[in-house]
Order: sequence, then structure tokens, then C-alpha cells
Amino acid sequence: MTSAAEPDTIGRIPTTAPRREKIRDAERSREAILDAAETLFAQRGFDGVSLSEIGAAAGLSRATPSYFFGSKEQLYTAVLERVSAARQTATAEAVEPIVAWCRDDGHLDDLRKALEQGMERYMRFHISRPAFQRFITWEELAGGTRLRAARRQSTALTDAFGALRAVAPERGLRSFDVGDAVLLWIGLTYAPLANSNTLLVAMKRDLRVPRTRRRHVALAVEQMLFLLAGAGADRS
Repeated sequence: MTSAAEPDTIGRIPTTAPRREKIRDAERSREAILDAAETLFAQRGFDGVSLSEIGAAAGLSRATPSYFFGSKEQLYTAVLERVSAARQTATAEAVEPIVAWCRDDGHLDDLRKALEQGMERYMRFHISRPAFQRFITWEELAGGTRLRAARRQSTALTDAFGALRAVAPERGLRSFDVGDAVLLWIGLTYAPLANSNTLLVAMKRDLRVPRTRRRHVALAVEQMLFLLAGAGADRS
């Protein structure tokens, strides 16, 4: 028996439990909507998908996407920002061996290995997350307006090659333009994957196959080293 001074709490559910469960349910619903929207927008583009279709694909009511995101435009922007953030994180991880080479006293052979590791990681991300390149293709066709409006960062490659250029004089590299290095990197890694169903099919190259990708990366690294070190890359 409880005393008058001790409130009877037997059998009560803490009042914070339902609130926490609602928060978890809301977070799960929001993520489900983003997952469904990423898949559908990547497949069909902005104009080919409705909010009701996204709600149904997420296993929720057709009105739920509007409740969480307001409009299709806002949901599309949220998905763009999410895939762009994933790409930025993956890119930063990919170029870490290059950044480490700049910090350490590595030789040209070590830079070759750093480029190989970085390009392999970068390509593996795009293979595992094809939605990013599909979004970029849709945005290219649409003029890129929505992509420019999205809050996103894309500095990992620029930062890595900026660090590389800063140490170039004392590390046996030649002066190079950071923008040229970024463009060459993307042209050798992202661009072929973005044309997997056209150019690479015609060339009978499937970069999802590890052996084929290693051969491609070796070729790409040679091109990067020629930009960074010129003919001296052959004398490493």
C-alpha cells in the first residue's frame, strides 16, 4: 500500500514513451519517403513522379509526403541534398590517400598507389549508389536549375588537388591547374560509369567487374600522373 506522500505509479507507462515512439515513427516515415523518392526520381526524373506514387512506394498514405515535405519540389531538393552529401562523404574518403601523401614524405610510386586507391574507391561508390549519376543526368537534361538551388558541398576533390599542388614544387611534380585535375579525375571515373549502358556497352566493358575496373583504373592513373608529373612519371 502506498502512503499519501507516495503517488501510486504501479502500472503506469511513462508519459515520455509514447512521444519517443512517435518521434521514431516520424523518423522512419521520413526516411522511407526519402528512400522511395530517391528510387523513383532517379528512375523517372522530377516530372515523371507524383507525391502520391512516392507515398505508396514508401508504404504510407498518399498524403504523407506532403505532410513531411510540403511540395514535390521540396522533397526533390531534400533527396538531391541527401545523395550529394553521400557523394561528398564518399569522395572525401576516396581522396584521403592523396591527402595523406601530401602530409607524408612519399615518393612518386606512393602517389601512384594513392591515386589507384582513390579512383577505385570513388568508382565503387558510384557503382553502389547509381542514383547520384542518374540525378545528374536528369538535371543536365533539365538545365541543372534544381541542382544549383540545392544546399550541397562538392569540395573534396578540389581540396585534395589543391593540397597536392601546394607541395608540388618540393615533391617532384609540375605546376598544374586544380580545375584541370578535377575535370580529368571525373572524366576518367564518373563519366564512363554514367555511360555504362551506351558507350561501355559498345566497347564491351563492364566496370562493375573488378578485373575490368582495375585495368581501367590503371589507365586512368597513368593519365592523372602525366598531368601531375609529366614525362617524369615514367621515371618513378
